[in-house]
Amino acid sequence: MAAYCRVSSSSEEQLHSYATQVKYYTETLTADTSCELVGVYADEGISGTSARKRPKFMEMIADCHAGKIDAIITKSVSRFGRNTVDTLVYTRELKGLGIDVYFEKEAIHSSSPDGELMLTLMAAFAESEAETLSENVAWGFRKRYAKGDINSLPIHNLYGLDRETVTGEIIIVEDEASIVRRIYDEFMAGINTQQIANRLNQEGVPTHRKEATWHNKTVINILQNEKYCGDVLFQKTYSPGALSKVKQNHGELPQYFLRDALPAIIDRKTWEITQMEYARRVLQHIGQPSPEYPFEGRVFCGVCGRTVVYCRFRDGSGYKPWWRCCTKVTRFKRPDDIEHDDCRIPVDRPAQVFTQAWNLIISKRLQYAPRLKRIAEADDNELTRYHASVMLRLMDEVGKLDGFDYPLSLRTLDHMELQLDGKLTVVFLGGIRMTI
Repeated sequence: MAAYCRVSSSSEEQLHSYATQVKYYTETLTADTSCELVGVYADEGISGTSARKRPKFMEMIADCHAGKIDAIITKSVSRFGRNTVDTLVYTRELKGLGIDVYFEKEAIHSSSPDGELMLTLMAAFAESEAETLSENVAWGFRKRYAKGDINSLPIHNLYGLDRETVTGEIIIVEDEASIVRRIYDEFMAGINTQQIANRLNQEGVPTHRKEATWHNKTVINILQNEKYCGDVLFQKTYSPGALSKVKQNHGELPQYFLRDALPAIIDRKTWEITQMEYARRVLQHIGQPSPEYPFEGRVFCGVCGRTVVYCRFRDGSGYKPWWRCCTKVTRFKRPDDIEHDDCRIPVDRPAQVFTQAWNLIISKRLQYAPRLKRIAEADDNELTRYHASVMLRLMDEVGKLDGFDYPLSLRTLDHMELQLDGKLTVVFLGGIRMTI
């Protein structure tokens, strides 16, 4: 015989109940000479609304299929599962294996003639109770959100912040906060989110979860989370019910914004500029450039506006790499694609043009520096002002180039436009355009 226990939260009271259940079944079944204890399968601090989220429960089911268990005892229907479908599916599955599940509180044997009927009723009651509890908890949270109560704010998954054990005050964890600042700095230096995640993994930078790795989505979440500049937007997500998946709140429920509610890891101006830069890359479909392909997703056709892609053409001496408008490459063209002459250039042409354009700016510093200064001080677009100031600084720091500088291109290049005559228009982030 095996026993199954579960508690749905990690609170002190629930953990005491958990320990009590495990101890009770271990002692009772060990002392019972009519059965042999296989083990106590216990899930700690895990919601019971879905069986697949409970690893020990699924391990017990697997052991049942392996023939290790003849019978199961559990405290109640609600401990076995609050989802009516899951409860019935698994008890039927076990019944088919000849395994009885005994629910102590309700005194129900799943293998008895009226067991399934009673289980259906009790599981439905348990599911209804979960829905009611979920609604009550959600109502309480929404009331606290409306009051701007940050004591109810969950921050256990917020990298760089923690709650002080004694006072409950939210504090900055400096070791993690330095990584957050690094992520913002590298992103604004032009490094894409996947490369940032790869670097963190290569250096063994720990995440919040043991043995977890950094992912592209994790970095994006850190870049877009307003809590890092000290603000809180309550109710960004919501759950329609206890058994429903969490959804993004697109106006279904009211949201509440609280400014300067948390200690800021990122200053507000940097955070706002980062949001603009992220939106720019998404809007312009900027790809994920790398040292191997530094212009991936950054060269566009000057005729139809579509991406210029890396491809190979065959000539008398074999295949040669080129950049070519994807309207001419793909066989799956859109209805609104513009037919135009073939736009293509040698693969090394963008790097050459970028180097020439940068050196032209340096050689004509007296012409371009005042223009960049005016943009940095008075342009309507705050992001353009920021990039113009960066270009002014880099002009002094970098100077003239002897060859292509990949990091510099990440910091200064917005995109390039390929013209029909094979020329490239270089569009710098600081607001300068030139055709070479």
